[in-house]
Amino acid sequence: MTTKIGAWLIGAGGALASTVVVGARAITHGLAGPTGLVTELPELRALSLLGLDQLVFGGWEINSRGVLHQARALASDHRALSPGLVAAMEDDLLAVERRVRPGFADNGGPAARARAGRGTRSRRELLEPAVARLGDDLERFRDHERLGTVVVINVASTEPPIAMGAEHERLGSFRRLLREDRRDLVTPSMLYAYAALERGFPYVNFTPSLGITPPALQELGHTRGVPFFGSDGKTGETLMKTVLAPLFRYRNLEVLSWEGVNLLGGGDGEVLANPRHKQSKLRSKSGVLAPSLGYAPHASVSIEYVPSLGNWKTAWDFIHFRGFLDTRMSVQFIWQGCDSVLAAPLVLDLVRMAEFAQRAGETGPMTHLACFFKDPLGVRVSAFPDQVQLLMDYVDRHAGGALARARGGR
Repeated sequence: MTTKIGAWLIGAGGALASTVVVGARAITHGLAGPTGLVTELPELRALSLLGLDQLVFGGWEINSRGVLHQARALASDHRALSPGLVAAMEDDLLAVERRVRPGFADNGGPAARARAGRGTRSRRELLEPAVARLGDDLERFRDHERLGTVVVINVASTEPPIAMGAEHERLGSFRRLLREDRRDLVTPSMLYAYAALERGFPYVNFTPSLGITPPALQELGHTRGVPFFGSDGKTGETLMKTVLAPLFRYRNLEVLSWEGVNLLGGGDGEVLANPRHKQSKLRSKSGVLAPSLGYAPHASVSIEYVPSLGNWKTAWDFIHFRGFLDTRMSVQFIWQGCDSVLAAPLVLDLVRMAEFAQRAGETGPMTHLACFFKDPLGVRVSAFPDQVQLLMDYVDRHAGGALARARGGR
């Protein structure tokens, strides 16, 4: 397969998007290895996935900062990337910068308004023309770069939640919202998802924003025959929860309390410092324990902004549990990581998997990708091993059962 494929990043000027571009190009140029990419595991070799050298990046952004500026900041201010690596990628980053188009910010929350700059259009832009403009951006990108398809992936800042009603249930009623310019009921992430699906492009929501959540947009994906999935990439504390919770369940140890404290800096931390935006993140982080354990212990999750951390995050979790003879014990863990570096390889994985799904003629939610997300659409299992099994079963179906036979039929 030699066809070029587009990776269109919503939030293209952010830290995560910049890290995605640097990582993909560094691997392509032989300056870095593929550590962290799930799609490079031996178990996934049965899938004919596109090469990272086939990716062409573009995207939408509401802020005036550039991709290169953000990558330099990650190297110099946050110590997240090697300065030498960023310097070697300057031409690649500038090429992506030229393909970034103005996004849409209205109803994206107070933090989005504060961060929006000349990269966004006037607030007077009506919803219906806006979604047409966004769709045109995708088609021009595909045609100009001679791409086989474009995978649209949302890596923008978290939006606050809005209440969804009957207007979000059916495609016809959602289109009425666009025609009547009901911007109080349409978030930017919904508009981006609509633009992608309406034009027949795969869509992935890596954020806790609503995005593809409205049933009307899922209906659109099915109508257009497009694969889609989300939401909220799982990279740190929540990943550890979905790994550890099954341990307690299958050792029959009763979790009494699970308390988590998350400290983060950078742009995401600044956005989540706003209580309205934080609400979306807390919702997705809080939903994994009960399905994994089979019951709901006392649990709390907090998120605090620590500006000095930059692009790094620290999570401390305290787990109080009861064991044999009613003896109470505890486990504590600390997770420290670079936010963008943890997430970037997963974004590349999702682009590759979404393109493969479309090429294979698959439509609708890509439930086999549940292990990448905190709140996977339409998937009830939360335990990480069970979610990974969904991915292995998917690979096996495409390999004609070869994977199961190689593993002894298990």
